[in-house]
Amino acid sequence: MKAIAIIAEYNPFHNGHLFHINKIKAAFPEHVIIAIMSGQFTQRGEPAFVSKFQRAQMAIHHCDLVVELPQFYAMSYADDFAYGGVSVAHMLQADTLSFGSESNDLQALTHEAMRLDNIKPTRRDIGYAELMSNGLKSNDILAVQYIRQGAHTGLSFFPVQRVSNAYLDESLTGEISSATAIRKAYYNAARFQHALPQSSLQYIAHPLNKDMLFQLLKYRIVSSDLSTLRTIYTMYEGLEYRIKKYIHEAQSYDHLIECLSTKRYTKARIRRLLTYILLNVPESKLQIEAIRVLAMNEQGRNYIKQVKTLCPVPIITNINKQNVHYFSLEVKATDVYNILTGQSQTEFNNPVIYRRP
Repeated sequence: MKAIAIIAEYNPFHNGHLFHINKIKAAFPEHVIIAIMSGQFTQRGEPAFVSKFQRAQMAIHHCDLVVELPQFYAMSYADDFAYGGVSVAHMLQADTLSFGSESNDLQALTHEAMRLDNIKPTRRDIGYAELMSNGLKSNDILAVQYIRQGAHTGLSFFPVQRVSNAYLDESLTGEISSATAIRKAYYNAARFQHALPQSSLQYIAHPLNKDMLFQLLKYRIVSSDLSTLRTIYTMYEGLEYRIKKYIHEAQSYDHLIECLSTKRYTKARIRRLLTYILLNVPESKLQIEAIRVLAMNEQGRNYIKQVKTLCPVPIITNINKQNVHYFSLEVKATDVYNILTGQSQTEFNNPVIYRRP
């Protein structure tokens, strides 16, 4: 059995994602499809619109295997996000990585990846900024990072043309619309159901308490001294002083983002930094010590049996006392996510989802 991997957030799983998967099925009919999916906090630095357990339910209707992109990488900037996803795909013996692309020009994207490798960065997020200045859009920026990280793994790449609206578009454009537009429509009590497969609709629920998020953050910041804040991942260039100053002036989570963001520090970067503070993520790249399976069908289960001895780390279907040490950040993220949303599914009371034929 061969496998093709997708690195995704599915926040939520919508018709554009289904379009992507159907393109893969047409081109690779014999391949197992693995979704490497973000956990409770996303790359935007925010709690996911729908919990990872619900999104895994959405995805397994269309994929064969859903595994979790380790939380550290799921909420990191583009380079580390891509590194984590590509590493999991390689560990699971996938031979191809597929991704959405605005340009759908693999040769041009590969050229950008090579160009970026020759740039001497002056700060950690310079690669992303360089690509943005080159006119590349969101999916192509990530695609370049996937190609960079996967260049030495033997992975092949299969881009799929993005259709309809762009990743950051906030207006619904029909049956295929961006996750950003779908989330905005949900918040505004507007109709969005036509943009999701029927199988996804039953799992839509997002009772996020932003005031609770702000209060938890405020406690973490005011109770930490400057030396403690300096140990947090990406706390560079004296940002701890700025955060200490504005936490007393901000009136809400969104107001805090506005206070802290500048031309140099984008809102996305600030949101990620605040999430690192919330989860107490230290300044060190975490190793991937195990792979967590969230959902599978029979084909996915058979594939796990096939690659289990080839995978360099354990493949875990259910978390227990013996293996929980592999997933300490994921457990913490779920605990905090449940405080913010009032949900109760945890790593321990939610066994691997098995979708029967």
